[in-house]
Amino acid sequence: MNRRRFFVSVFFSLASFAATAANKVETTGACTNTEIADAMRATLQPQGLRVVGDSGVLCEVWMRKTIPQKSGAGYGSIANGTFVGVIIFTGKGGDFRGQAIKPGAYTLRFQTIPSDGNHQGMAPSPEFFLLAPAGADKDPAAQVGYEDLIKLSKQASGTNHPHPLYLAQPTGAGSASFKQVGEGGHWALEGKTKAQPAGGGAEVDFPFAVVLIGKAEG
Repeated sequence: MNRRRFFVSVFFSLASFAATAANKVETTGACTNTEIADAMRATLQPQGLRVVGDSGVLCEVWMRKTIPQKSGAGYGSIANGTFVGVIIFTGKGGDFRGQAIKPGAYTLRFQTIPSDGNHQGMAPSPEFFLLAPAGADKDPAAQVGYEDLIKLSKQASGTNHPHPLYLAQPTGAGSASFKQVGEGGHWALEGKTKAQPAGGGAEVDFPFAVVLIGKAEG
């Protein structure tokens, strides 16, 4: 199959998945995928979230049990390059650039996209999870620098661009769901984990909404 036909196939697969009213989120057990390093799996929540539609399972996500914060609240409280979880695509997926995501296991790291001419207008806000190949990203304590993270994510995509998943603002206080967000026909997985405020103190709830269906306009 040539490149154009492959991307068309992915587009219609995702469109079909998003169009159904049967989209749902199921909980699943601990992550046992051996592509993901033992050290990574040890930091994950004991339950994951599985996104399911009429066409089958799209992906499974396990978030880090406790995400370290630098200051503030919300996405902006996470330092760039921080490990936040893993995602396993069991079928065809797509990132926010419209690039196809191959089935497989990936780590997720937080990154704000620079506000330069190359990224202007890409999304309403600059917060993303970037995918990296699970086999190449094995240290959950590492805070990966921007250039190194971009290189890792390019390994995942196999192109000259990283694999970004856009972070929308959660609306359900972290209740697990898969719903449309915004005005661009985007579908996001909503859920929550815990975060550890900088300087210690009690852990706090950390809701998130990561767009799994839909891409940047233009």
